[in-house]
Amino acid sequence: MPEQNNGNEENNFSNTEMSWKIGPREFIFKYLKFIPWIIICSGIALVLGYIKIRYTTNIFPVKASMLIKDEGKGQGGDQRFDEMFLNQKNANLNNEIQILKSRPVLQRVARDLGIQIRYYNKGKIRASLTYPVAPVRLEIPKLADPEAGFSFAITLVGNNQFLLGKGTQKFVFGQPFTVGRNTCVLYGNPYFNLKSLSSPDFLISYAPVSALAGWLLGDLGVAQVDNQATILSLSYKSENIELGKDILNTLMAIYDSLTIEDKNRIANNSLHFIDNRLDTLKYELNNLEGGAKSFIVTNDAYNIGEQSKMYLSGIEANEGKIFEFETRIKVLDWLLAYMEAPENRYKLVPTVLGIEEKVLLQYVTDFNSMQLERDANLRTTTENNPMIRSLDAALEKVRNNTIQALKNVRQSYIIGKNNLQQQGSKIQDQLKTIPDKSMRLVNIQRRQKILEDLYSFLLQKRMETSISSASTISNSKVIEPALASTRPIIPDTGKIYTIYLLTGILLPVGVIAGRELLRDKVSGRIDVEKATRAPILAEIGHSEEDQPLVVTRNSRRFIAEQFRILRSNLKYMTIKKENPIIMVTSSFSSEGKSFISTNVAAVLALSGKKTVLMEFDIRKPKVLEGLGLKRKLGITNYIIGRASIDDIIMQVPGFDDFYVIACGPIPPNPAELLLDNKLEDLMREIRQRFEIVVMDTAPVGLVSDSISLGKYADCTLYVIRQGHTYRKILRLIDDMYIEKKLPAISLVMNDVKLEGGYYSGYYGGYGYYGGYGYGIESGYFEKPAKKKGVPLYKQVVRWWNKWFS
Repeated sequence: MPEQNNGNEENNFSNTEMSWKIGPREFIFKYLKFIPWIIICSGIALVLGYIKIRYTTNIFPVKASMLIKDEGKGQGGDQRFDEMFLNQKNANLNNEIQILKSRPVLQRVARDLGIQIRYYNKGKIRASLTYPVAPVRLEIPKLADPEAGFSFAITLVGNNQFLLGKGTQKFVFGQPFTVGRNTCVLYGNPYFNLKSLSSPDFLISYAPVSALAGWLLGDLGVAQVDNQATILSLSYKSENIELGKDILNTLMAIYDSLTIEDKNRIANNSLHFIDNRLDTLKYELNNLEGGAKSFIVTNDAYNIGEQSKMYLSGIEANEGKIFEFETRIKVLDWLLAYMEAPENRYKLVPTVLGIEEKVLLQYVTDFNSMQLERDANLRTTTENNPMIRSLDAALEKVRNNTIQALKNVRQSYIIGKNNLQQQGSKIQDQLKTIPDKSMRLVNIQRRQKILEDLYSFLLQKRMETSISSASTISNSKVIEPALASTRPIIPDTGKIYTIYLLTGILLPVGVIAGRELLRDKVSGRIDVEKATRAPILAEIGHSEEDQPLVVTRNSRRFIAEQFRILRSNLKYMTIKKENPIIMVTSSFSSEGKSFISTNVAAVLALSGKKTVLMEFDIRKPKVLEGLGLKRKLGITNYIIGRASIDDIIMQVPGFDDFYVIACGPIPPNPAELLLDNKLEDLMREIRQRFEIVVMDTAPVGLVSDSISLGKYADCTLYVIRQGHTYRKILRLIDDMYIEKKLPAISLVMNDVKLEGGYYSGYYGGYGYYGGYGYGIESGYFEKPAKKKGVPLYKQVVRWWNKWFS
């Protein structure tokens, strides 16, 4: 068994190849073939962009600005009343923006401008709005559904007639006609110059204001200029400059009138409320005044304070009189006791005791006079004197009368005292009612005061509101009326060209990238180097020849030179091997394994080395057929003992040192046959007779023949076909390379095509190893012979595949 080459040379070569990275030049040559596609797509995109710009309706920007005054600053007045009954004065710009963009406001704009009916002049591609003056005027005497829009086309014929739609009937201006369920009348404008129009065809449309509000809102913009300012910037995008200016100016005017209307409505509502409250307060005050009057009269509450003083004075005076009566009663009781006492029968009665009754005083005075007269008579006479006795009788009578008078006076005093006590009780009862009357009267007076103050306040506010309503002004001011730019914002020429150009570039690039991502087969050297560490020994281009053998003695074709480069590189793989055996295999059938092995053997034979090509692909042999040789005895005959080694060796015509050994008849058990011991004898004898042995083996991915034959080989050429070998197979190759299942694996890329006029490898563009010119066209190689009789369509297909495949 030959020794496998696992030395430093192989490792150095592998490391050198694996460290190779694609550079800018290689990247350019790889994708240069797609440049025509990118140029064509970019050109088409620019043409489409020009068409879009040419036939897109121009949209012009219109701008205006207005100031929203903040009425809450620097003003006095009753803030609470304003907050309750009048409008909030502080400007809220967010609210004002929403009002400007509200549908009711925009509907008023549409009605004021009369754009419910619009007139479009139809051109070859697009229609343009005619505003503010149109050649016709539409009136709708009968509108079936105000919320349903409709449109119709007309063609002006002459100065007084028109055609409706595609019909042939001519209508005269002013003649009624029907569109759906709507009755319409069209009037002409004799002052309009029809020659200024692009065509006599018009499209007339009616739209309800509800739909127009949405249409206006879509192109309207309202924004605050600055967070610290109360200025609003209004913008509108319109195909008609005059329409855009009218829309903004009308919108600001309507907003101004809305503000005044709102203020007047608020003022009227306030006045109505104040008047209602004044009437209510007036009624309540009248009722309250009547109730107060009735309360005063009923409860004798004219002057509560004076009444209280009077009652207190009356109680005090009454108590003094009662005390006086009690004192007099006590004096009378003392006098009665004095006069009724027997020892005091002939004594004088005191008279200065506060007794003011004249009758009683008269009795006492008479009694004392008679008593003095008796005392005077007793000085001159005795008690038995008839005169004395007569005086005693008179005294007794006067005394009895005096006692009776005292009792009568005393009784009258008692009656007077009782009357005073009853009167005092009444006064005290009346005094006790004073607090309740006072509280009730105070409550009535307080309520009356509140109503009177509120009545006066509302009268004042009524006057202020009336004055404010008479002098109402808007809280907005137009700073800059609507101004339009003559430069349209739509279409944006630069933006459209940029987008279309980028699309024209990115679309093919995306397709190319997608194609690269979805491609599951090997497309070039980079795919191989990314997936495996096995070195790439050579790249063989696509052969247009009918015969597999492309390497001949005098051949200077490009593909023949590639095999010569392969031969040079192969020397480094077998430099230390004597009579090396080279095994050629692949993953699957149709990867060009037999093509590579045949030409490798031929190019080695041309170098003066006696070379033999052994056809070990026993199941599907192609070598002899490719060389144009007839089949004869082969390897299987030798193994079963029916042929000698001399019987199976054939020389290839046209070569001095190129021999071939056929596989022989296909056996039923090829795998077991290759394990026969006679195969070792055959390989030993062949190595002794030939300087180089090339084995064309079966594909590794299908059968195990190559693994069995690997023990005889010194190196392995693993064939990978561009556009045919699956990328996932490269992992299998990498595993075999790492695990050394086959000896000294080197890769040969087959069928590498010329793409986009440049060879995708490194032997064609700038010659990777030569460096003198540009591949086939450099003049160093023989051009392939042109085949005669090739149909034109095939030539076109080849050209297309060459540049755009």
